Amino acid sequence: MSLLKVEGLKKHFAVKGGLLKAKRLSRAVDGVDFSINQGEVFAVVGESGCGKSTLARLVLRLIEPTDGHVYFNEVDITRASRSELLRIRRQLQIIFQDPFASLNPRHRIIDAIGEPLIVHKIVSGKALKEKVVELLNKVGMDSDALYRYPHEFSGGQRQRICIARALAVNPMLIVADEPTSALDVSIQAQIINLLDELRTSSNISFLFISHNLEVVRHFSDTVAVMYLGKVVELGKTEELFPVPFHPYTAALISAVPRPDPERKTMRIILEGDVPSHVEIPPGCPFHPRCPKRFEPCSSVVPELREVRGRVVACHLWG
Repeated sequence: MSLLKVEGLKKHFAVKGGLLKAKRLSRAVDGVDFSINQGEVFAVVGESGCGKSTLARLVLRLIEPTDGHVYFNEVDITRASRSELLRIRRQLQIIFQDPFASLNPRHRIIDAIGEPLIVHKIVSGKALKEKVVELLNKVGMDSDALYRYPHEFSGGQRQRICIARALAVNPMLIVADEPTSALDVSIQAQIINLLDELRTSSNISFLFISHNLEVVRHFSDTVAVMYLGKVVELGKTEELFPVPFHPYTAALISAVPRPDPERKTMRIILEGDVPSHVEIPPGCPFHPRCPKRFEPCSSVVPELREVRGRVVACHLWG
């Protein structure tokens, strides 16, 4: 049984068309389906603007979907009442991209981490301090941080504090929205290793949003590749990276820098820019940039279909 199941999820934003022009729709997320099992790391990758972060917020219902369903432990989050959402969010947490913006600068660390413990009535009084210290220790920090403010810490330390806050309510699933992109490379490795340790020790599932494919390859079990609000390929990490099926996936992987200069790889250069979510090309959305496009690509939208234990939306596999 899946811990989290997403069905036909959509988010369309109305965009002003200018003077005397009608409003148009920006299809940020346009019919996404996937599921996450207990203890699994499910990664979502793609270029900036493909809809990854919007998807993360839809899963937590931080924004309302246009259509579709999100089931967590068989409860439909998209139809849940406020009281039901409060109960569900004890088991669903998020780590935001920017640790500098996700902590209130006026709150001490004991207040930042302690707030979810109080809101969900987990601990209070003298036990609160002990619990916060326990959480700080879990992410590699000590009690010296308790009464200090966010500006007194480095970016990596702030992200550790954000992780401690997410762990405070013993969640079953954490949505990590590019949790390392604002950090130095050396600190990125520390944060990913910390998340990996937490996953192993606590059996926490992750919806891991990232554009760093090397991090995804190291950390995830399953990968979904998004392009213009749609999933174009989804499969097991160990199978998808060596042999990508979709031309867009192949182009993304070819752009990853290789540490071994002796290992020659062919870089796939894509034509043009990513189209607008408002004016998505007819047929396959990727066809104007695809090096392998052929006759039906410009007119027929490819269906997401299963191919050799993977799902892919491409006419090459029709």
